[in-house]
Amino acid sequence: MALRNRTALTNIVNQENVKNVKSSVTTVAGKTRRAALGEIGNKVNTLRGIEPVDRTSLLTKDKKKITVPKQAIKPPEKLNEKLPVQIVKPVVKVTASQETNEVSLPSKKEIQSFSSNLLEIEDIDEEDKENPSLVSIYSNNIYEYLRILESMYPISEGYLSEQEVTPKMRSVLIDWLVDVHQQFHLMQETLYLTVATIDRFLQAFRSIDRKRLQLVGVTAMFIASKYEEMYSPDINDFVYITDNAYSKVEILQMEMLIVKTLDYSFGRPLPLHFLRRYSKAGKALPIHHTLAKYFLEQSLVHYEMCHYPPSLIAAAAIYLAFLIYSNDDEDEQKVVWTNTLAHYSTYSKDDVFPVVRETASIIINVDKIKYQAVRKKYAHVKYMKISTRPELKSALLNTIATADKEAV
Repeated sequence: MALRNRTALTNIVNQENVKNVKSSVTTVAGKTRRAALGEIGNKVNTLRGIEPVDRTSLLTKDKKKITVPKQAIKPPEKLNEKLPVQIVKPVVKVTASQETNEVSLPSKKEIQSFSSNLLEIEDIDEEDKENPSLVSIYSNNIYEYLRILESMYPISEGYLSEQEVTPKMRSVLIDWLVDVHQQFHLMQETLYLTVATIDRFLQAFRSIDRKRLQLVGVTAMFIASKYEEMYSPDINDFVYITDNAYSKVEILQMEMLIVKTLDYSFGRPLPLHFLRRYSKAGKALPIHHTLAKYFLEQSLVHYEMCHYPPSLIAAAAIYLAFLIYSNDDEDEQKVVWTNTLAHYSTYSKDDVFPVVRETASIIINVDKIKYQAVRKKYAHVKYMKISTRPELKSALLNTIATADKEAV
């Protein structure tokens, strides 16, 4: 009987909904069970009235809206005559290129947006497209960003002027850090970041005296090792390497000073980053790449090279490596700085060659200077004994050091 009474009540409520909407909302909310979103449906019904919604009228209204664009689309048959100028012609090129297998040429021209010399520029990332770890799609954008970063953190020429620290002191420090770097078996990037940190700090903080210069160098390598290494040396190792000239507390205090002075920014790109890209663009052999690395580390020691951007020093190093050790073909000897290298490095031959001459003059005088850490390092079998090669003592290197840019 209770169930029958409930059904009777619901029937009465439904009749009341038809007669009076306001009463149905109050009574039904308290007595009957609504479905999901039922209240939303009630609100719609109260706005539209008691009568059911005429869905066919809504469809006709929508059809009127649709038919108007259809009438507007009919005249665009005339517009289709204008569209082929922008859309149809590229489609015709694609179909023709599918028959001749020349689809890639127009796409490269549109993406790179260069002159007619694009036909001589190779896509060095084409073979790496199937390797996701090399992110070949983003390679060009990454190196553009690195060039922006190196312009954000420049090192001015002659920044040690009017300071107690002299260029000779700096060279002695870097030469000693090369030995320390080898003793700790650190990564190559750690050495380059150490030197960059020293130069940037000495440029910004101009009150370092000669007694604290070694402390700056050790602390810079301590910071760089924590930035680059998987397992950086302990701070006690750096205390030991200085023969207890500085305490652990002094290194930590200098670390805080360097980090604050450089505003916690250690993302300045290194010459190694660009050298790997240039070696790939120039199809360098292992001997070319190792020669270029030898030139780069020699440039780290010499103060007169520190103001050049990392990308330019790397370009000069690989250029000089190609000049010194070239293949037997005469055609390859004539064209050293190809269009592909100029494209990916963004430097022309005129931009690179002055730095090439300075690098060549440094290599010529290696035997005459006191800083021999880099030379001894690259005399090892691990580095192909590159510093002992006869090409570094040839007459060609002397002519490069004194030649004009048109001679090579």
